[in-house]
Amino acid sequence: MPHDEHFLQRLDRVASDHLDIALGLYRDHELVRFLLGNVTLPDGAERVAIALSDGGQGPHLIVTRDGHFVTCLGAGMRTGPHPLVTRAQLDAVAGKHERVRTGLELARKRGGDASRLFHRVCKPGASREDYLAAHATVGPAAGMLGSTYVVWAKALDTMLAAYSGSGIAASVRRSGEEGLVRGAWAMMGSATLLIDAASRDWVEEWSKQDGLDRLCPWGLLTWLSAVPFVLRAAWIAARLGKPMLASYKKRFARPSNTIEGREAGWGLLAMGLRHEGLRAEIGRTLRSRKPAPEEEPWVEAAVGPFAELSRILDEKDEQLRAEGMKLGRDLLIVRTAHLPEGSPHRFTEASQVPDDLALPGVVNVWVDGHNDERAMDVMLVSLACIARARAEDFYYPAALQHAMIGFPSSAELGASLIEMRRKLCGVSRPVVKGEWCGRNEPCPCGSGKKYKKCHGR
Repeated sequence: MPHDEHFLQRLDRVASDHLDIALGLYRDHELVRFLLGNVTLPDGAERVAIALSDGGQGPHLIVTRDGHFVTCLGAGMRTGPHPLVTRAQLDAVAGKHERVRTGLELARKRGGDASRLFHRVCKPGASREDYLAAHATVGPAAGMLGSTYVVWAKALDTMLAAYSGSGIAASVRRSGEEGLVRGAWAMMGSATLLIDAASRDWVEEWSKQDGLDRLCPWGLLTWLSAVPFVLRAAWIAARLGKPMLASYKKRFARPSNTIEGREAGWGLLAMGLRHEGLRAEIGRTLRSRKPAPEEEPWVEAAVGPFAELSRILDEKDEQLRAEGMKLGRDLLIVRTAHLPEGSPHRFTEASQVPDDLALPGVVNVWVDGHNDERAMDVMLVSLACIARARAEDFYYPAALQHAMIGFPSSAELGASLIEMRRKLCGVSRPVVKGEWCGRNEPCPCGSGKKYKKCHGR
C-alpha cells in the first residue's frame, strides 16, 4: 500500500485540534522537505517522527527522510527508533520557511538579481522588503559575504584615519563623509546578512577556527562607535549563540583593549537574552570575573560595569524592553514630523506606533556608544529589545522608509562618525621637536595601553 494512502487512513488517530496541522503539512510538501533539510538527523535514519504537540506524548507524523508521509501515531503511541522533530523545531522552521517564501516573492517583484538586492541592503535607507528579498536569494552563498565585510572594514579604517586629521578641503571632506556612511552601512549590512543567512553547520565549522578567542571580526563594527553598529555586533553574537560562547568568555576575561572588552560584554549580554539556556552561565561569567594581579586599570573600567548590567537585565528585562520600545516610538514621531498632516506615515502620538515600526527606531538611535553620557542607558534598553529580534525587524517597511528619506543626511552622519573616532582614538598630530612619549607612559592614541605595547612597538 503506498505510504500516502496508509497515512490518510491513519488520520483517525489524530484528535481534531491537531488534524488541521497534520493535513496542512501533508498538503505542503515543500515545507516538509525544508523542515527535514533544516534539522539534524542521524546518518542512516530512514524515517522521522514529527511531533504535533509539546510534551512528547504525541500525536506524531511518521515521514520518510525524503518527505513522503507514512503513517500517524496517536497520543501515547511510541515513535520507536525514529529520530524526533519536536513541535518547537517544527514551529521555528515553519516560520523560517515562510520568511524565505515571502522573501523570494519580494525578490521576484524587485528584479530577482541577488547582487542588486544585496547592494540595496548595504546602503543607508534599505527597507524591510529589500532585506527579506536579499536574504532569500543569498542562501548558501552567504559565506562569500565575509570578504565584502573585510574589504569594507579595511577601507573604513583607512578613511577614518585620513578624515580625522585637519587641513582637508571642505568639498573633499564632504565627499569623504558620505563615503564613510556608505561604507559603514555596507559593512554592517554584509555582516548581518552573512550571519542571518548562514546555516548552523557553517556556524559550527566557523566557530572552530583558530584565533577567534583572541580577535572577533564583528568587533570592527564596535569600533565605529555609533550605537547602531555596536548593537549589530551584539545581535550577531546572540544570533551565533552557543558555538561562539567560549570565545566571547575568553575575550571578556582578558581583553586586549577597551573596545574588545565592551564588545565581548555586550555580546554576552545579548546571548543571554536570546538563549535562555545560556543565561545562567553568562550571568556567572559577567558577575564573577576577578581582575588579574598585573591587570591595568583600563581593563576593569572596560568590563567591570557588565556585572551590574547583567543584574539589571535579570531584574528589569521587561521594563527595559518597554523603555526601549518607547524610545523607538518617540524617534519615529520625530522622523515623520516633516510629513504633511493626513499622511499615513506621519505619527504624532506614541500610541499610534505599532511594535514592528518602533523596533527599527530602537536599533538606529544615533548616539556615541562609547563616549556619550547616555550611551550605557541607550545600549541597555535597546539590547533588551533587539537581542531576540529577527534581522528584518531592524528595517522600516519600504513605503515608510521612502517617506523619511533625507533625514538625517549621509554627510551629517559621516561627520558624526569622524568625531566619534576622534574621541575614541584621539587626533593624529605631527611630531613637534622636543615632544616625546616615554615607553611606559600611556599611548597618546587613547587605547589605554602603555606606549611600548601600542604605537611604540
